[in-house]
Amino acid sequence: MRMSWGPRLLAAALLLAVGGCGISKADSASPPPVRSSAPMFGPLVAGPSTPPEPVPAPKARVNQADVAAAIRAVSPSATAAILVRDRLTGDEMVSVEADRPFRSASLVKLLIAVDVLRDGVPDERTAERIRQMLGPSNDGVASNYWGELGGTALLDRGCALMGLTSVAPPDIAGRWGNVMISARDVGTVFEYVLTKLPTDARDLVVNAMAASPATAADGFDQDFGITSALAAPRAVKQGWSDSAANIVVHSTGLVGTGWRYVVVVLTEHPRGMSWARASASVTAGTQALADAVARV
Repeated sequence: MRMSWGPRLLAAALLLAVGGCGISKADSASPPPVRSSAPMFGPLVAGPSTPPEPVPAPKARVNQADVAAAIRAVSPSATAAILVRDRLTGDEMVSVEADRPFRSASLVKLLIAVDVLRDGVPDERTAERIRQMLGPSNDGVASNYWGELGGTALLDRGCALMGLTSVAPPDIAGRWGNVMISARDVGTVFEYVLTKLPTDARDLVVNAMAASPATAADGFDQDFGITSALAAPRAVKQGWSDSAANIVVHSTGLVGTGWRYVVVVLTEHPRGMSWARASASVTAGTQALADAVARV
């Protein structure tokens, strides 16, 4: 039975009326909303998986061109977007192609989790489904939620709720991994999780990401990027998928005491590139960020 969303569907309907995020460009000629230059960063969070220790200063700034170069040294034809945000200062320490949409792969599971948990954690069954979807990255759970939550309707709700600007629906109906998203929007989702979700929901999402196993539910080696290159504490959501045109491999998450840093590395590679090499390129790019992200 389809769930009744009441005010949520009203919000989605209003969003459709103005041609907001989640609607393909062909469906709307409305210009994208103007992004405020004011920082939208909340306080540092000391959740159950983050020890409340003194917050260290950044080690050094990084030449952001070096990050993209490190990725391409491993995968020469890669296209990359990188965002590193210091939540304590509001500074975007690295921003490379941060507004370019990429196929989201499993990163769309973050939007699903927010849609499910926006009012808190309803019960333990839901909590376990979210843990499985975010940690081992269980695709079956995501597919079930995609249908239960109305598919692209959940994207519209998420865009309205969090102010996302680059999200677009999948080009193949039902293939939720083809949802498009930018590095900046991923960063915005992480900030929303940390500062706007109810505390029980925030802790569920962050702790599920912090407990991500090295091997995903589908057997993919998700020990790359942030988990290989940056020191703990860290909470990650990795992504990988292929299409007729290319493959994508992403490493995103929260790093440092109080989850001080948001780190997003999105990459796209030509078909024929091996998963191992694409993952290694993400690790190389993330390693180039290590001096910019304070180690605890």
